[in-house]
Amino acid sequence: MTLDDPILETWSSVTDTDQVFPIMPDGCRDLIIKQAPGKPQHLFISSLMSSPKKVFAQEGTTFIGVRLKPGATICPQVLESHPLPDSMDALTQLTYNAASLSSRVSDMMHCLAFAASPSEAANNLGVSLRTLQRHTLKTTGRNPGFWRRLARARKAVRCILSGCKLHEAAHECNFSDQAHMTRELKNWFAMTPGELASSRIDSHHPAWSICDSGYDAPWTGEHISTR
Repeated sequence: MTLDDPILETWSSVTDTDQVFPIMPDGCRDLIIKQAPGKPQHLFISSLMSSPKKVFAQEGTTFIGVRLKPGATICPQVLESHPLPDSMDALTQLTYNAASLSSRVSDMMHCLAFAASPSEAANNLGVSLRTLQRHTLKTTGRNPGFWRRLARARKAVRCILSGCKLHEAAHECNFSDQAHMTRELKNWFAMTPGELASSRIDSHHPAWSICDSGYDAPWTGEHISTR
């Protein structure tokens, strides 16, 4: 079995005020070290999300994280047996020790992101739909429909924010109609297409975080976040 690099990117953030900020579903899990003022560092793994989550951070809280590519797995036992990393380099090395991604799973995730249906993805991979369903659930904990719907929803957001008309975005992203797209975007991101369109001129709007690296997005580069 050939292994791919499981790391998508590294990132860091520090809060300059007490704040509650939304985290949008992106198909990735992150290995994160959080340190709030006056408290010890805390290492945790983020979960796969199907809807937005609000997170509170005290002023001066720092985060450093390593984002895993969609489909990558991580071994909790390796994390538990390892001393707490004290730098980004150490966290990255720990991630390489604990995480893995096979080329087979990487190919599967790519096909699901761009196929019009799970059946089409299975056909492109040369396997039965049942085999794809079983393997996807076993390796990612989610079924093929989860991944296809998430990729489609993220693509629609990028289309809308880039200036695409709503009916064009619905057609481009293989929704049955505009109402179908509206339901999906509300389910995944708690925003309607109209709300997304109105946020085009506000680069600090939470909608723009959906365009960050994640599932069905470029799998290269390093992003240092200041949000």
